[in-house]
Amino acid sequence: MEGAASYQRFPKVKIRELKDDYAKFELRETDASVANALRRVMIAEVPTIAIDLVEIEVNSSVLNDEFIAHRLGLIPLTSERAMSMRFSRDCDACDGDGQCEFCSVEFHLRAKCINDQTLDVTSKDLYSSDHTVVPVDFSDSGSGFENNEDQRGITIVKLRKGQELRLRAIARKGIGKDHAKWSPAATVTFMYEPEIHINEEMMETLSLEEKTSVVDSSPTKVFGINPHTQQVG
Repeated sequence: MEGAASYQRFPKVKIRELKDDYAKFELRETDASVANALRRVMIAEVPTIAIDLVEIEVNSSVLNDEFIAHRLGLIPLTSERAMSMRFSRDCDACDGDGQCEFCSVEFHLRAKCINDQTLDVTSKDLYSSDHTVVPVDFSDSGSGFENNEDQRGITIVKLRKGQELRLRAIARKGIGKDHAKWSPAATVTFMYEPEIHINEEMMETLSLEEKTSVVDSSPTKVFGINPHTQQVG
């Protein structure tokens, strides 16, 4: 039993930074295999919602139907409802058809350029049948995708005068293992936190000025000087 206890892991997690589109945390009292397992789960196993079926009604743009369908699938959608939704293959309400309210969300897009100025068709032109599943708004995220007068959401296609795009799209629940469009994270990485050990005997041989120089040499301010004991720690 003592040998079995040594294999038990009770990792501790400490959140260091948390934003709408970014998270940084410490994982302690475990090993690299657990950290890597978490990384793989975050990328490939966490369910999200993404557009999976596109029915084009009218498309006179410069992009073909398949190109537009691919772009629609990669638009990130809010996925708070993902855990309660059913996978379309497991839904008994629609016999796996994947087009009922329990396993899908319907979107509509209608856009036509009627003047000489180019019309940008973006993710904000997608109208959802469920207000809890909508394209992600990056305007306040600070991620570099801020919307402005020239950029409203994620661009799908640009239309010139007379061109039109009308379509219906079905979003379904999925995981990144099936397709990258269902991956909730663009990048997940981990690194070892360095352990710094100070040679106390050698440090005692330094003057206060030399200790201050050592502390100031760290660009990330790892060290500090105790004002009472004048020890570096």
